[in-house]
Amino acid sequence: MQHIPIHPQRAAEFVPWVDEPPVHPLEAGDNLALRYMLNPELNNNSLPIGPDGRISLPLLGPVMAAGQTVEEFDARIRLRYASILRDPQVDVLVNSYGSARVYVGGEVKTQSVIDLKGPTNVLQAVLAAGGVIETGSLERVVLIRHRSDGKPMLRRINLKRYIGYADAKDNVLLQPNDMIYVTKSDIASFDLFIDQYLNKAIPMNRTLNLNTGANGMFY
Repeated sequence: MQHIPIHPQRAAEFVPWVDEPPVHPLEAGDNLALRYMLNPELNNNSLPIGPDGRISLPLLGPVMAAGQTVEEFDARIRLRYASILRDPQVDVLVNSYGSARVYVGGEVKTQSVIDLKGPTNVLQAVLAAGGVIETGSLERVVLIRHRSDGKPMLRRINLKRYIGYADAKDNVLLQPNDMIYVTKSDIASFDLFIDQYLNKAIPMNRTLNLNTGANGMFY
């Protein structure tokens, strides 16, 4: 992974980047697909989670899904199906998250909160915010993500390299609550961004109402 060269004292609160599976509890509005390996007649490609957090499953009826990770929900329904199906092998897939969002700020045309409606990479989110304006740097796009333990990680995305050479390492898929910040063209502006981030003053458009709390999480 590529990390931006920043002063160590300014980076103290960022932990090394790791690629983790998304840990995003299911919520009302999410849409799932279920694959039954030994009972394909039960397969369903679109199962929405209702406002009450429940989802209607073949042979089981309404089952609570909200508040559980995909893995937890998968294990739960396999257990429920064990009394009905022989060797229940069920895979739960997420088609879309109903309330998953990412935040795009900095040198873009319209600083925005973007709804994730399926797989979305950094370039797509920046384009959804109107693209990078003249004062922005395509080479120093900052991605901040919180690790499963809540600690913030930071890495650089070089969109110029991705656009010019289709470099796969800059084709980063986003996860819910990721923050993208397009820095200005000069290096000093990034150090200022780090200072402001660590001082709990994200330089986003005020209409986004984004702040960081004491633990560095977004609210």
